Amino acid sequence: MATLSRLLLTTNQKLFHTNGLSGKLLTKNCNHVFKNLGSRRCMSEHHEMEITPSRWQWHKTKDWLHFYFFVGPATLQEIPEGYTPKQWEYYRTPVVRFFSRYFYPNIQMEYEKLLHKTHVANVKRQLFALERQIELLVREHQDYRYWSYSPSNEHNLIELRKMIDETVK
Repeated sequence: MATLSRLLLTTNQKLFHTNGLSGKLLTKNCNHVFKNLGSRRCMSEHHEMEITPSRWQWHKTKDWLHFYFFVGPATLQEIPEGYTPKQWEYYRTPVVRFFSRYFYPNIQMEYEKLLHKTHVANVKRQLFALERQIELLVREHQDYRYWSYSPSNEHNLIELRKMIDETVK
């Protein structure tokens, strides 16, 4: 290359000039991509694969918006016999249905959880009220807590069973 450029130096032509010798050779011998580019250097400079983020989420969002605005909101229809609709099927628009299905909690399940918590709290309240009533009666009758523990042994159990059997017959 250096020798060829030395030879062309006297004619005052640049080797890599597009109007010069290399331009004429490239237009005859190369395809249309390399025309008017001069010589091509095939070295490792800037031969990198660019990694770009995926456009899938944007396209999916665009499809959903297109569906919502151009197809329109869903309309409520009669429920067929024997079919129980899901909780998100009660909403009118597809966007609210999507959020209700994937992000918001199920309203019926939340209501049943609340009922269970209310039931447990009510049972606890009744037990505490019964305990208070027992303590009040113990104080009123000036009793002591003998009712909370009764000692037993084998002989007492055998006698108790015999007595129960005799009363049942």
